[in-house]
Amino acid sequence: MRPDDPIAERLLSDSPYERLRARQFSYFAQPIDRKLALQSYLLFALAAILPILAVFPPALRRTYFADVATASPKLAFVALIAVVFVAGTGVGHAVVEHARLRLRPLDERQARELVTVETLCSMLGFGTGGFATLATYLLVALGFGGERALDALLAAGGGNPFAPSNLGVTVGSVAVLALVSGVALQVLSAHLHVRGVLLARDS
Repeated sequence: MRPDDPIAERLLSDSPYERLRARQFSYFAQPIDRKLALQSYLLFALAAILPILAVFPPALRRTYFADVATASPKLAFVALIAVVFVAGTGVGHAVVEHARLRLRPLDERQARELVTVETLCSMLGFGTGGFATLATYLLVALGFGGERALDALLAAGGGNPFAPSNLGVTVGSVAVLALVSGVALQVLSAHLHVRGVLLARDS
C-alpha cells in the first residue's frame, strides 16, 4: 500500500464509517467538509443571478426586468428549487458529520445509517440541485441571445422563462437566500473541518 493512498487507508481503517465509504462507489466521495464548500459555491453562483440579470440586453430588461430585484419571472422559481435542494442537503451533510464526530466510535449499524443519509444528501444536492443550477444558467444564457433567441424558443413551443409567474418568488429574495445559505455552509465547512482535525489529534 502506498503511504499516500487514501482509499486503501480508509479500507484498512478502524472506523466502520470510513470502511463503508471506501467500499461504496460514488462520484461524491469527498469528505463532508469539502462537500459543504462545493455546495456553498453552487449557492454563490445562484446568488449571482441578480447582478447577471441586471446586465441583460436592454430590450429584455425593459420588458421583463425593469426592477431586477423585485421581478418575479419563472426563472426565479427554477433558481429557488436549486437553492432549496443545495442548501437543504448541505444541512443534511452537516448533521451527518456532526453525528459522526459526536457518536465516535460508531458501530456498524450507526455507520451504515450515516453513510446512507450522506449518500442520499449527495445525490439530491449535487444531482438534483446541480441540475437545477445548470438549468437556471442555461435559461440565463438564453437571455443574452436577446429577443431573437427568446422568439426562437417560443416558436419551438417552449415556455417563456422570463415571463412573470404567479408564485411571488422574486429574483432578489432568491439571491439573498442563496447568498446567506452559501455563507452558512462555508462556516459549517470550516467549523467541521477544524473540529475533525482536533478530534483526530486527540484520539
